[in-house]
Formats: sequence, C-alpha cells, structure tokens
Amino acid sequence: MDDFLQKAEPRTIAMLLISVVLMLACIQILYLVLPQFKQYRQLTNSYQLLERASSSSDGLMQQLASANEAVKKLSYKLHGDMSGLPDKQMESYIIGRLQKVSWETGVELASVVPGRGRQVQMFQEILFDVQINATYFNFFNWLQTINEELGYIVVKKFEIRSRGGQIESNPQLNITLTLVSYRMLRNA
Repeated sequence: MDDFLQKAEPRTIAMLLISVVLMLACIQILYLVLPQFKQYRQLTNSYQLLERASSSSDGLMQQLASANEAVKKLSYKLHGDMSGLPDKQMESYIIGRLQKVSWETGVELASVVPGRGRQVQMFQEILFDVQINATYFNFFNWLQTINEELGYIVVKKFEIRSRGGQIESNPQLNITLTLVSYRMLRNA
C-alpha cells in the first residue's frame, strides 16, 4: 500500500478519497436517511387521512340515517306491511287489504281463497285465488294499488271474461286470478 501511495499521483489519491467519502455518504443516505424519510411521508399521509375522516364524521351519522331509511323503504317495497306479521295473521291481513283496495278502486271482490303453494328455494309461496268483478280501468287501478299496498305480489295466472256480449270502451269484466306472496322460510 505504501508503494502505491508513493507512486500514485496526488490527483489520483484525492479522487480516490473523494470517491470513498461520496460512497460512504450515499450508503448513509440510502440506509439511514431514506427509510426514515419514507416512514415520515407515510405517517404524514396517514395523519392527513385521519384528519379528513374525523372532519367528515359529522356527515357519517346522516349517511347512516339515510342508509337505514333506504333499507326500510326497500323492505316495505318488497314485503309491504307484512314483513313483521306471523304466518297465521298474514292471510287475514292480505284478505283485509284486498277488500280495502277493492272498496277504494270501485272493484267488487267476489271471493278470496287462501292456500299454500310450493317451496321455491328459501321462500314459501302463499297463494290467493281471487275472483273480482270490475271495469277494465278499475281493474287496472286495483292491480296498481295492490302492488303499492302489499309490496311484492305476483299474479301467477289469470282469466278475464267480459260480462256483456258487446264490445265497449270500458267493459264489465269477471276476473279470476291467482296472487302469490313469497315469504322467507324461518329455518332457511
């Protein structure tokens, strides 16, 4: 090594020393300073995110309230007022609603015969064979009101006969239809 130092130019030795110092500085920056800087940036970003979340938490309660209201509306749309009724009361409730809607829409409810349908996946069908007498437009209003009052009710089959022999713009009809309500099975 002494031989190298005596034969080397001072300029080469200076360059070698500068290179070693720069390499040590780069290693210190790379292994000591840079990880600390990355951690500092990550903590700063987390702090800013938490700051924004805490400032918007006032709106969180409003968002939860509106989400709960939306769930209630969807449940009402799906089940109507029947969602909380026991199975035994459900039939009488639906028959009462059919009668109420019939009075409101000018439809004569001739008969309602409840029955049980088959099981469809995790739902049980509850059938209602209904006979009504109505004009076409009153029947149309009756169906719309039934949909609004009882939620998700399906017309499974129907038969419509005209009471008069002549063609009219709003004829009197004898209508027989099967309404189906689906109820989720409790043990499913």
